Amino acid sequence: MNQILNALRRQPEPDAPSKTSMAQQYLLFVVLAVALPVVILLSVELWMVTTYSGAISIGHFREQYFSGIYRYRILGRDQFLVLYRFLHAHFADRPYPVVRDREAWFLSYATFALSNGLYFALSNLMLLSLLWIKGRGFADRELLFYLYYTLLLALSMAVVTPYDQLAYLLLLVGIWGARQRSAAVGTLLIAISAIAGTLNRETEFLLASFLATMALVSPAPRARRYWIYLTVDFSLSCAVYIALRLLTPGSVKLIEYPTHGGIWAPESVVELTLLFAAAIVFAMKLHRTVRPAMVLIAMCSPYIVTIFIGSSFRELRISMPILLCLFCVYLFLARAAEVALDGNARTAEP
Repeated sequence: MNQILNALRRQPEPDAPSKTSMAQQYLLFVVLAVALPVVILLSVELWMVTTYSGAISIGHFREQYFSGIYRYRILGRDQFLVLYRFLHAHFADRPYPVVRDREAWFLSYATFALSNGLYFALSNLMLLSLLWIKGRGFADRELLFYLYYTLLLALSMAVVTPYDQLAYLLLLVGIWGARQRSAAVGTLLIAISAIAGTLNRETEFLLASFLATMALVSPAPRARRYWIYLTVDFSLSCAVYIALRLLTPGSVKLIEYPTHGGIWAPESVVELTLLFAAAIVFAMKLHRTVRPAMVLIAMCSPYIVTIFIGSSFRELRISMPILLCLFCVYLFLARAAEVALDGNARTAEP
C-alpha cells in the first residue's frame, strides 16, 4: 500500500503544468488579469452601450437610487456620485443619449464604466489569486469554470447599476477571508465584507449561504471555523440591514414591488435552469459529488425566494453571486481534498 501511494504521489496530475512551464503560467495570469478584463470592458461598456438600463443621467440616477428599496444601497450609490463630481470638475461634458435615457450625458456614463470596470478588474484579480497554486499555476479543470463564470458575468453587464460589480468584489473579500490560515485575519476580512457589503446591496447575505454550506460539507475541524465565521458574518449583516431600515428616512421597504420573478417571460426561467445545470456539471469536475451544490442552493433559498417576489430571473446579474459561491465551494473542497491526499501520502512514506 505504501508503494502504491508513493507511486501515485510522484506521478504528475494530468492538468497540472510541468515545472518548466511556469513562465507560460505567469503569462497566462497576466492575460487573464489584464487583457481579458480590458477586452470585456471595452466591449460591454463602450462598443455595446446598454439598451436595458434607464437611470444613466444624473437626474434619473438620483430619482431612482434615492427612493424605494434603492435608498438602502448607499455604498455603491455614494461612490458613484463622488467619482462623478471628480470627473465633472476636471473634464468637459457632452450629451450621450442611450436608448432608455435620452437625457444621459457622457460623464455620467463614463462614471458607470470606470467604477464598474475597476471593481470588475479587482474581483477578477482576486478570483484568479484564489485559483493560483504556488509552484504550479492554474489547473485546467478550474479555468474551465472560471471562463464559464466570466462569460456569464460579461453578459450580465447588460444591466448597468452602481452596485453590482462592487457587490461581487465585497463577496469575494469575505470568501478570501474564509481561505486565510489565520483566524484573526479571516474574521477581519469577513467583518469588512459583511459591513461594507450590506451597505452596498442585500446580495451580501449570500456570503452567509456560502459559509453555512462550507460548514455543513467540511470535516469537523474545519467546519468549526466556518461556523464561527458564519456567526460573525450573519450577525454584522443583520445589524447593518436593520439599522439601514430604521435610520433611513421614509417608510420601511423590503422589496420595491411584487414581480413574481418575471416568470411571465418563461424563457428566462428555462435559460436560468440550463445555466445552473451547466455550472453544476463544470463544478463536479472539481469535486465529484452533487451534494455541495444542493446544500448551497438550499442555503440560498431565501435569496431565490426574494428574487421571485421582487426581482427578475431574466437579469443574469441577480444569479451571478450564486454561481460565484458555487464555484468557490467546489474550489475549496477540491483544494482540501488535494491537501488531505498529499498529507496521507506523506504519512505513508517509509
